[in-house]
Amino acid sequence: MKNLNITIITTFIILTFNACSPKTDVAPSQNEALNSITSSTVQKKNDGAMQKSLDKWLNDEWTPKTQKDKNIKAKDADKTRDFTLQEYVDKSEVYMKESKSNTKDTESHSKKMESIPVIGK
Repeated sequence: MKNLNITIITTFIILTFNACSPKTDVAPSQNEALNSITSSTVQKKNDGAMQKSLDKWLNDEWTPKTQKDKNIKAKDADKTRDFTLQEYVDKSEVYMKESKSNTKDTESHSKKMESIPVIGK
């Protein structure tokens, strides 16, 4: 009786797993059984609000301010080399200098805090 049960279960498992994938040597995109259920073409989702905001900031502020530096402009023109972390640090330094030169000292939070009178001084 045990042998009959094991034989039935084994046969059922083999038939089930063989029916799941009729073509084992085919990539999922070329598998007809899979494509009949779901198509392999996926539409690109639109960017979200944060990505749009970041792209706008990069195009409107970051790139114009960092491209004013001659060294950075020369490095960006050379497309054959890889991006380095030092480039990002250099660009951020140029961006911060440009941003500070455009703002007034009175708008700085540290300047506002320093101008507050301290009691007991």
